[in-house]
Amino acid sequence: MATDTGEMEGESAPKGGQKVRLKTLDDLDRRTTAARVVFELRDSLAADLGGKPNLSVMKLELIDNVACLGAMLKDAAANYLEGKPIDINEFMSLTNAQRRLLADLGLERRALKDITPSLRDYAATQYAVAAS
Repeated sequence: MATDTGEMEGESAPKGGQKVRLKTLDDLDRRTTAARVVFELRDSLAADLGGKPNLSVMKLELIDNVACLGAMLKDAAANYLEGKPIDINEFMSLTNAQRRLLADLGLERRALKDITPSLRDYAATQYAVAAS
C-alpha cells in the first residue's frame, strides 16, 4: 500500500519490484501550457463555487478532474481546428465526463459571502431613513 513518500507497491508493479511513485497536480511544472490551463481553470471553478476555503475536499477533487478534462478538451479542439485528426469518440467521452462532473458541482456561480442583510438590519435601515 501507500508509503509516506507517495510510492506504491502492488501486483502490477513494474518488473524488478520497483516502487511506483504516484504523481499529483502539485508535481507538475507550472510553466507548461497544459499545466497553466489546468490551474487557471481549477482556480476559476473554485472561485465560481464560493472559493477554495468554502469547498469540501470532495468538491476540490471533482474540480481537479474537471480542470484536467478541460485541458484535454481544449487541446483536442485546437488540434481539430488546425486540421489535425482527432478521435471524435474520445472527444465526446471526455466532453460527457466533464459535463457530468460539472453537473455534480453545480452550474451556477455562488457568492463568496452572503451580503443579504438580515430582516432586523434591513428594518433598522429603513426605519432610520424614514425617521430622517
